[in-house]
Amino acid sequence: MRTLRWAATAAVLLAAMAAAPRPSSPPSPADDPPGRPPASSPEATVLAILEEHGDGVSAGIWVGGPSGVPWFTLDPDTPFPTASAIKTAYLVALFSRFADALDSPPPGLDAALADDHPAMAPYTVSQRREIREALSEASVRRLGRVMMGSDPAPNHVYNAAASLATALLGGPEGMTAAILALDPSFSPISSRRYMLAPRNVTGDNEASASALAAVLGRLASGTVPGVDPATVEAIRGAIIAEDVAFGLEGRHHSKGGSLNSDPLTRVFSGWWEPPGSRPIVYTVMLSQPGPGALPRVEAGDRLEQTAERLTTLLLRAAEEASRDR
Repeated sequence: MRTLRWAATAAVLLAAMAAAPRPSSPPSPADDPPGRPPASSPEATVLAILEEHGDGVSAGIWVGGPSGVPWFTLDPDTPFPTASAIKTAYLVALFSRFADALDSPPPGLDAALADDHPAMAPYTVSQRREIREALSEASVRRLGRVMMGSDPAPNHVYNAAASLATALLGGPEGMTAAILALDPSFSPISSRRYMLAPRNVTGDNEASASALAAVLGRLASGTVPGVDPATVEAIRGAIIAEDVAFGLEGRHHSKGGSLNSDPLTRVFSGWWEPPGSRPIVYTVMLSQPGPGALPRVEAGDRLEQTAERLTTLLLRAAEEASRDR
């Protein structure tokens, strides 16, 4: 069931941006009126964009401040496939586990790189060779930067770094437990498979928009429970950052996700630091059962365009609200 919530005024967004560090259970918006939003509102535009896209698309969206107060949500507590966007939570769990040795190779790395380890199963012989050449002596920091894309690497090395992180924390179940142990608001984030492993065997990697936003909000505020400030800063430093994104100036910290297998998946997530304003945290997750009438790659590109369109709309609306205070 689709659940749409919105704030009646910009005051809720401004309160979110100005608030103190995130509580474990984020509060709800001040107003939650029934029915469809006014035709001129961002909410109505979001629904219209999704209706225009069609093809059975579903969306989980959370936009708000780092304190955990949402300005706009759509099905925020429904689990959606994450694709690579789950790697932000992996990064937090990995660095917090090895906080005292970020610049050393972690114990267990060689075993995880072995041909018979399930983390390596999705890769060809030549790809495994390249993965070992790139990562066999990698420090924890290097693994984190490669899996986040901030240190460039071929796609198989990029994904293998996340699988190695998963193996080091005890496999998918161990990774899930490590993430949830950090903060109750990180639930539901579920690691069920190594990167590039089949999505329909042990289950897909999933998160709700609100849970992924909780991770991002913690990083935007610079405070993660049980993690020292220097390690939090190292986590933040491993995330891709740009000065312009979605046509908007200001520091953008982001991690996306993309899958063209069924269900097609696109995720935009991160936090934006507009000039002169508090950070805006966002998670936009789209899932489509199949490619519909289009070739699969074209269907994936179209889903990407819709996700980008929604993200741009909501970030612009958030920025305008902050300017109107």
